[in-house]
Amino acid sequence: MRGGFDSLRPHQFNPKIHMKFSKILLVVAALLGASLASAADAPVSQRAKCDLKAEKAGKTCDHACCVAAAKDGKNCEKCGGTNVAAAKK
Repeated sequence: MRGGFDSLRPHQFNPKIHMKFSKILLVVAALLGASLASAADAPVSQRAKCDLKAEKAGKTCDHACCVAAAKDGKNCEKCGGTNVAAAKK
């Protein structure tokens, strides 16, 4: 049977669909890898603005909440800091 449907023969493999799928999969994997790499480079902690202003003036922040957080080795979350303070090199 030429050009007709043969129920005894399984459907043939279409290489165009396979290549399109593999290209899409490759692009998705590359984008996922790039997003994970950029997320790993993101800063872990952010200091409070009042602490940065005090550091520019050569002092330390005198807010009670900032002093208590500094004793624990953390940034003050109440004044806008996040996470654990970065380790000094």
